[in-house]
Amino acid sequence: MKILVCPHQMGMGGSQLNAVEMAVAVKRHGHEAVVYAPEGILTDALESMDVPWIPAHDARLHGGRWATRLGQVIRSEGVELVHSYEWRPCLQAAFAGGLRTPMLMSVMAMDVPRFLPRHLPLVVGIPALQRRMMAEGRTAYLLEPPVDMKRYSTRDVDGARKRWGIDRKEIVISAVSMLTTDLEKLQGILSAIAVVDRLAGTTPVRLLVAGDGEGAATVNERAEQVNLRHGRTVIQPVGFQLDPVPVYEAADIVLGMGSSAIKGLAHGKALIVQGEGGFWKVADETTVGGFMDKGWFGSNGAGARDLLAGLADLVGDERKRHRLGVLGRSLVEGRYGLSHAAAELSGIYVETAMRPRRLGETTMSLARSAATSAKYFATMQLGGVVEREKWARQGATA
Repeated sequence: MKILVCPHQMGMGGSQLNAVEMAVAVKRHGHEAVVYAPEGILTDALESMDVPWIPAHDARLHGGRWATRLGQVIRSEGVELVHSYEWRPCLQAAFAGGLRTPMLMSVMAMDVPRFLPRHLPLVVGIPALQRRMMAEGRTAYLLEPPVDMKRYSTRDVDGARKRWGIDRKEIVISAVSMLTTDLEKLQGILSAIAVVDRLAGTTPVRLLVAGDGEGAATVNERAEQVNLRHGRTVIQPVGFQLDPVPVYEAADIVLGMGSSAIKGLAHGKALIVQGEGGFWKVADETTVGGFMDKGWFGSNGAGARDLLAGLADLVGDERKRHRLGVLGRSLVEGRYGLSHAAAELSGIYVETAMRPRRLGETTMSLARSAATSAKYFATMQLGGVVEREKWARQGATA
């Protein structure tokens, strides 16, 4: 089956990495994947993966052009199914693709905007979210963020540390994250810098920060201040890493959310899960069950105080770090393997292609989606902070 994969962008990030990796993985199950997306860092990786790329306009800036071009690509490429990722491509593809082409939506965010069409099947990455979507009458599949266990595996700690100039005695805390305010990622990194700054007064710790975004300049500035104060490298921003494996390999402790958290576990590292509203929690025997059900995320914590307590405990206990690393690696091997996910997605593609398409149901669904999405766009332009925040908490961020 020929699949047109539509990520929302091709910059660094869990959702688009997932889209690219799955486009490669489903080829083993007889599907042919083509990626339709704006140019970005990850488009360079597609060539080495032997996945064709069709340039698209940025759907955030040129939604009409993106949709028009999508229809042309569907016809010219003989596309048999469109698989869109995240709400904006999902919404636009639903209206642009017509009634003849089967469509599948994937939302890897922590929630699903209510304006997405209800007649289209939906893939989510969190068991609790899948249950809620099904209770609302949607056709919802569960496909948790997959990890290539061969790639994300710690093999050369010394080599990774040498790359970043790290002494063997240092305790390394790694974070691979977009430096944006989306899901308060930037706020979390700035909080981590402050906590590591405090720990560095008595402990040889170093924070590696891999990522880019509008907050990069602020992170670099804070790092310079901390390093100057201590007279050594305590905070080390390393920018965007197309291959983040060495950042995970160098770590004793990983900070992360979503797919970044899972990749940290795959590397056998102790993990502190980051969320919004000051949420930080160590992934251990008492907490991993909740994270597996509700997602590797959280909300509403004590902020720097929780992070300081978690880091102080792990930094001072090498045996505990090792035990939690073994626990995490075992968990990912049994639940998040890429080959299993590819087989699951291949089956979902077949089911989606065979679903009956009813004109009446489709028309009502699109009409409802059009009306609700119009409210969203109006709120983003004219609404108050509280109204915009309500939409953002549904995963509808611009």
